[in-house]
Amino acid sequence: MLEWFAPPLLIAAAAMLPKRKMSDGKKIEEIFKNARICVKDGETYSYPKLYKTIKQEHKTTFLYTLPLGIPSEIFNKIKPVFEDGLNKDIEIEYEGLLKINVYNQKLPQKWTFDNNILAHKWEVPIGKNHEGTLYHDFDKYPHMLVGGVTRFGKTVFIKEIFYSLAITNPDDVEFYILDLKGGMEFSKYEGLPNVKSIACDLFESTKTLAYILEDIKKRQKHMKNNGFTNIVDTPIKKRTFVIVDEGAELSPDIIADKDLKKYARFCQGALSEIARIGGGLGYRLTFCTQYPTREAVPMQVKMNIVARLSFIAASQIASRVILDDNGAEELPSIPGRAIYKIEKNRVIQVPYINDEFMLKNLSEVITQKQKNIKQ
Repeated sequence: MLEWFAPPLLIAAAAMLPKRKMSDGKKIEEIFKNARICVKDGETYSYPKLYKTIKQEHKTTFLYTLPLGIPSEIFNKIKPVFEDGLNKDIEIEYEGLLKINVYNQKLPQKWTFDNNILAHKWEVPIGKNHEGTLYHDFDKYPHMLVGGVTRFGKTVFIKEIFYSLAITNPDDVEFYILDLKGGMEFSKYEGLPNVKSIACDLFESTKTLAYILEDIKKRQKHMKNNGFTNIVDTPIKKRTFVIVDEGAELSPDIIADKDLKKYARFCQGALSEIARIGGGLGYRLTFCTQYPTREAVPMQVKMNIVARLSFIAASQIASRVILDDNGAEELPSIPGRAIYKIEKNRVIQVPYINDEFMLKNLSEVITQKQKNIKQ
């Protein structure tokens, strides 16, 4: 009878490694044995078998064949066991073979933003992993859901998105910002010509979103009259970004005042409409919350957002709300460390940016733009 051994007491697997010096390949083999990652057929135990080792300058890749009966999903769940045992960062993939990438250097604990990492048009730098800088293309994936506990980088991240887009697309981008921390984070950018509105509370958010819904109707009519179906296939250059910082403040389940719940329901409905049909019309929604619960994140918003980014989460439930997967609750307590997910999870270090740097460079762009107009 074939039997799959589910790993017991996984934390002990790394601790049980011998103290003598051992290669990474041997350590991985020992972890397989200590964690009982194997199948049993009678009295025979079958473990993953090394197929090939590929050494590169920045990493070593170990490829394994798996005995029939070992589910490939288990390896990402026990990734911390391998990282503890090897004392190195690793990434695990399965594409016919189990691939364990062991990196020579750990991710930096802080990475400061500079203009050298800026891209073109609607690609923005998201973070750095072991393979280099990752970029998010807002024309390919127009919306993003962002979550995680407070003080670990959510607002810094959305400011970096805002800055990158404003610098690289000064003539083609506009912003509607729902800064539901009382306007404290984005009010200093209110004078920028690209910033059309900064809403600081529920009432201002209702007004801003009502305007956007009207504009969506106008855009739908324009697209229909011109035979367009998606803005990326048209000569239209303008893109409109709606940034929501602390979306939980718009949840009718969280707001206690009965008279205010109707405004919150309207706002959540409007954001759902933007997520559902806004992408093809040039709207791009970034919805950010430190309270990733079903009540705080409208279902229609979540269902229509492919791109996710989570900083450290308070629980597995919070991680699953943002990523549809566990993992964010196990991130190290490093500001800026996050998981970026489209087709798979990638651990990244998000660049740090501050207001002084942003204001200095944005003012230079505005000055140059004004000079060009005069000429």
